[in-house]
Amino acid sequence: MDHKPARRIMLCSEIVSLHLEAQKGRARELKGNLEEIWASGAVLWTEERIRNYTSLSFLGGGCQFRGQVVAQTLRKGIGYITEMRFHPSCRWSEQRYRPQHLFNPLVLLANRIFETTLCAAKGRSDQVRPHAFLRTAAPASFKSAYWG
Repeated sequence: MDHKPARRIMLCSEIVSLHLEAQKGRARELKGNLEEIWASGAVLWTEERIRNYTSLSFLGGGCQFRGQVVAQTLRKGIGYITEMRFHPSCRWSEQRYRPQHLFNPLVLLANRIFETTLCAAKGRSDQVRPHAFLRTAAPASFKSAYWG
């Protein structure tokens, strides 16, 4: 059985300038929206088709991310969803580059589990109130981010 390593995908949204080098050495530039990013690749939305295996790069946080297109899907009325695999020497991390709008889907899952746990606790006689619980049990950094 084939086991693919789990990749920690971060959802994001940021307009980037994509630099393409077509097969015959012709370079061109187009705009794209960075939709997802992980250590070894990214997903971009573009209005133009980019052929598989095209060399591609973009700048983010002063770092150049380069690689090649490995897959592309046309979404009618939306454009092209393009998957890019970074060159092995080029890895993404949140410390190197944090897109403008970055969202970790694991946070959504953790929030969902937390809410479910609180809802189950509400049925008990102790009547847990989520906001009161968070104000007393949450770490100081979490409190300052959500309750000033």
